[in-house]
Amino acid sequence: MREQIRGIAMAASASMSFGFIPLFTVPLMAMGMLTPSILAYRFLWAALLLLLILWVKKIELKITRYEALLLLSLGLIYVCSAMGLQLGYLYMPTGIATVIHFTYPIYVILLLFLFYGQRPTLLVMLAILLAFVGVLFITGVGSGVQPIPFGGFLIVAVTGLAYASYMVIVNKSILQRMNNIKLSFYALLFCGIGFLIIAYFWGGIQPIPDAKGWGLMLLLAILPTVVANITLVEGVKLCGSTLSSVLGALEPLTAVVIGILVFDEPLTPMHLLGIGLIICSVLIISLSGKIAYAWEVWRKRKRL
Repeated sequence: MREQIRGIAMAASASMSFGFIPLFTVPLMAMGMLTPSILAYRFLWAALLLLLILWVKKIELKITRYEALLLLSLGLIYVCSAMGLQLGYLYMPTGIATVIHFTYPIYVILLLFLFYGQRPTLLVMLAILLAFVGVLFITGVGSGVQPIPFGGFLIVAVTGLAYASYMVIVNKSILQRMNNIKLSFYALLFCGIGFLIIAYFWGGIQPIPDAKGWGLMLLLAILPTVVANITLVEGVKLCGSTLSSVLGALEPLTAVVIGILVFDEPLTPMHLLGIGLIICSVLIISLSGKIAYAWEVWRKRKRL
């Protein structure tokens, strides 16, 4: 019981930590720092911190060529996910961007169906439809509110697909057996190197402007990157993937609250309805197995 409570605390901490990304990123963007430079610092510093943890735990860094290729692909996917999300902040409120990114479990279902033949259940298909309606409400399509630019929506939607691809590759490859901290280290390292190259062609890597910028950058590397990844893995181990997925709903909720309280971002009733539908959709997908089992048990008892 104590371990499960600790696991719940870990999973909740991870989800809330991911939701803090806009809190540190938006002020850095306001200082004039460009997306590639911010993300190069974020992921390279995070990789350095994970390297220190690996050294303390005496975990071997050796990998095979095939593992290196897979880890490189994860790094490139992470580049798409992180860059798309941060660019999305330019087109819409940060909380809304995080909610759209949070649709990644739907993409996981679709990828598993397309590449592994895992057919979604009727309940999951209804949840996907629910999420689609939620997205329509959020983007303002067919309503009187100012709609989110389609280009901005598309950029953030791709981040969900990229993150889903990351999860599927980890789950369906030999990387599933790799130490989680080691896996995160290499993925973040390759991601950071990717952003370093992008920054070079985007006008060069920018210096961090002042002491406040250094503090924000350090917090960005630690809280929603290193701490979030480590606590998420620990939470899954202690309380299971289902409960961790449910607690993942705290990520968009945290981002929305920060957007309203810190950045004074607008939130209309349509936005709230859309957010609620998307979060419900993801929770249904996360709990679909248990819901189906409970339904089957209820049907059998009814026949008796």
